[in-house]
Amino acid sequence: MDGLRVFLWGGAEADCALRALQALRPFQVLDGPVGSAALVGVRDGVLVELNDSDPGTLEVRFVDAHRSRRAWIAAHSFFWMVTRHPPVDEAILTGPGVAPLHFREGRIRHVQTS
Repeated sequence: MDGLRVFLWGGAEADCALRALQALRPFQVLDGPVGSAALVGVRDGVLVELNDSDPGTLEVRFVDAHRSRRAWIAAHSFFWMVTRHPPVDEAILTGPGVAPLHFREGRIRHVQTS
């Protein structure tokens, strides 16, 4: 259950990401910190995990235990929502079976992979 990951750079912190996630749809379960995760939540069957992976980097992971498109929908919705508001300077959405997206300088582009 690797899931989709959104990496955020800039001044984005867990509370900024949480506000963007809650604006899209409220969590059924929310707890944190849990292990290495700053925050763990469940909404519509999708596990959402926030991690401060490196200084200045926030990682948000979306895992769908039912292997439906819910994690894909949640990750893409979050990516579009969080990149529309400061303080996110740069972001990448990546994961298995997904064309990676990159946000920088106000634009979202597909990442060319070989």
